[in-house]
Amino acid sequence: MTRKWLNRIGVLVILLALVIPTVMGGGKKEAPAKESETAPVVRLRIGHANAPADNSALHVTSMVFKEMVEKESNKKIQCQIFPSGQLGKDSEMADNTVSGAQDVHVTSLNLITQYAPRLNAFILPYMFEDNMKFRKARDTLWKDINEYLVKRSKLHLLTLWDSGYRHVMSTKPVYQLSDLQKLKFRVPPSPVMIKMVESWGVKPTPVEWSEVFNALQLGVIDAIEVDDSVLISAKMNEVVKYITDNDHILQVSIAAMSEIVYQKLSPDLKAAVDRAIQATKPVVDSRSAGILEEARTISKAKGVQFLGRPKDYPVWAEKARSAWPEFYKLIGEGDPELGKQTVEGIFAAAGK
Repeated sequence: MTRKWLNRIGVLVILLALVIPTVMGGGKKEAPAKESETAPVVRLRIGHANAPADNSALHVTSMVFKEMVEKESNKKIQCQIFPSGQLGKDSEMADNTVSGAQDVHVTSLNLITQYAPRLNAFILPYMFEDNMKFRKARDTLWKDINEYLVKRSKLHLLTLWDSGYRHVMSTKPVYQLSDLQKLKFRVPPSPVMIKMVESWGVKPTPVEWSEVFNALQLGVIDAIEVDDSVLISAKMNEVVKYITDNDHILQVSIAAMSEIVYQKLSPDLKAAVDRAIQATKPVVDSRSAGILEEARTISKAKGVQFLGRPKDYPVWAEKARSAWPEFYKLIGEGDPELGKQTVEGIFAAAGK
């Protein structure tokens, strides 16, 4: 048999091997993979400034959202958490999330209000007499809050929760307002909080949160205003000696995704994120109370003294609330009437 015929027979054998299984029904044609099955895994970086501890509200929230979004996306979205400011200072992480350079940021709401001033209405001093009224307002206005955040700051709301009230923690006892007026008092870079402190006759001392522990230890500052969760998560119970329950602002924290990152997701992954948001909210709400109770119990055992309400509590509240009209212009972004309407809308949503 000639080489030419041998070559032809070889080609025929190859063709038959490809065709016969289909013709004879000896095999099934593989269905093309769905786009969602072949798409690469999306990896999200979640950053916050607190320690990676089970009693840190920011870390717990990060862990809960990670669990929920990985479950809802069938691991098509995977998250890595960077605690303790590994991605930068809180202010840097906020900037980066707005710009899309960071995927998710978990932080105090007061840090985000610089990008979305209208949300200052949620942290007005002595705004909510109990946290359930806040939660009712939050749930009623959830869609409006998210739409505003997206439009104003390119942030997508993942969750918004309360961690008890912010109050004075100090290295020297504060029984009344005149005691606080003698101290070097650190306040976050929030216009509302700065105005509130000034209404008390106190000049705020600016210190970056990452430097607060050392500043208290070295006497650079004498007092701070925070919620109880940081007693353990940031080890503040090692440097503060007294806590005065003046309860001026309900601590509201936020987890937000860069809207730029969200919009890059495929429709099925956006839906997975949306489902994860709904699943995250009740879990975080239920965990926050336990974190606060644990923080106070452990801190008392360490010798931190809880002084209770200041003797002149009504004066603290009256002075702080008298400054509300000054915030309306800020909340309304230049329109005081809009600011006032925003506050009244939250009152109505809270059932007050």
